[in-house]
Amino acid sequence: MRSKSGSPDIQGELGYLVGSLASAMRIGLDRELASFNVSSAQWAILEACHEGEASTLTSLSRVIPIDTASISRQVERLVRAGLVQRRRSTRDRRLVRLSLTVAGRRLVPELAERVQANNARFLAGIATDEQEAMLRTIRRMLENAQAEVYDGNS
Repeated sequence: MRSKSGSPDIQGELGYLVGSLASAMRIGLDRELASFNVSSAQWAILEACHEGEASTLTSLSRVIPIDTASISRQVERLVRAGLVQRRRSTRDRRLVRLSLTVAGRRLVPELAERVQANNARFLAGIATDEQEAMLRTIRRMLENAQAEVYDGNS
């Protein structure tokens, strides 16, 4: 995209718009979850553990788009808050498994309601068929990203 002056309109570019939307949604979710003393990054960890998508730091780093060091810090905070527990594997002592505590399992459904409320605010005024088309497009773009960026295909 070009601005009226003919120079690139960075604020109209896809990457800028997607990044801005992701940032706004994250800020909104952080505000929504603040009363629970849980951040959006911590929510992602709790949700991944709750849904059985991940049970180690490595597996969390595969499903949550933040670096492993940040995930590790957030897990430590969740452990201190009594929402996540670590257990060393009996088969491989090097492996540490993560799981939700009873308090963590109880909290996830409440947090999920807040996440849905945050999403609804951003989707307000967008017809259901438009939302579905947008989600299909985003999923396709993520598939392209997986092939191009992460798998190294060109």
